[in-house]
Amino acid sequence: MRNLDVEGSYNVRDLGGYSTADGHHTRWKVFVRAGNLDKVSPAGCQYISDYGIKTVIDLRDEWEVEDFPNVFAQSDHVRYMSLPLLGNQLSQDEVWKLENQKLFQLEALYSRYLDHCQAQIGSIMAAISESTPGTLFHCYAGKDRTGLIAALVLSAVGVSSEDIAEDYAQTSQHIKHLVAQWEEYAIKNDYDMRLLKRDSSAMPETMVNTLTYLTEHYGGVNEYLARCGVGDEQIAELRRRFVEINE
Repeated sequence: MRNLDVEGSYNVRDLGGYSTADGHHTRWKVFVRAGNLDKVSPAGCQYISDYGIKTVIDLRDEWEVEDFPNVFAQSDHVRYMSLPLLGNQLSQDEVWKLENQKLFQLEALYSRYLDHCQAQIGSIMAAISESTPGTLFHCYAGKDRTGLIAALVLSAVGVSSEDIAEDYAQTSQHIKHLVAQWEEYAIKNDYDMRLLKRDSSAMPETMVNTLTYLTEHYGGVNEYLARCGVGDEQIAELRRRFVEINE
């Protein structure tokens, strides 16, 4: 079952079961993507533990981690790692924010992440490749930061852009409650509705275009990850644990 019903969270799903270019499949219960875990109930924590999660990687900024602590941050049986994809220094930079407000296509924003967050992405991908599975990684909505990392993980082991985009687009079904909150906030605060439309969408073509950008500007996912400091051995280890070799 891809979608996981975790009480107190949302947009939680397993990345197993996808075909790879060489005819194999990704393993179940190795990597799970998710939305925020700050309100997960005791029953939800038990569900995650019973599912086999041993490592939780938090992609949120430092201020989010401080204001909305992850329920596994003090866990005795799950390793918790805070590895922001952006981080306070970048996300709160005024020039960065102003430049992002000029972008009305989500793939343009994702491309900026790929260009400007390479050190962070390198650390995240290295941690994922070296983590004790099952590994769950998450941000707030489980859409943008989580979506990019999921795309890089899946692409690195040979999953097609179409399947990656389909996985990404599933988010739309699971964050409707968040989008409603964002819309209410936007109306009350005279927010630019073009940016709201950008930030609340999860269209498959957005991820296809993002992966096309990665190929055109960096030569492909392996070349991009090398730029981020992720070595061949780490990619090989990622593949070893994530891809099920069909006998």
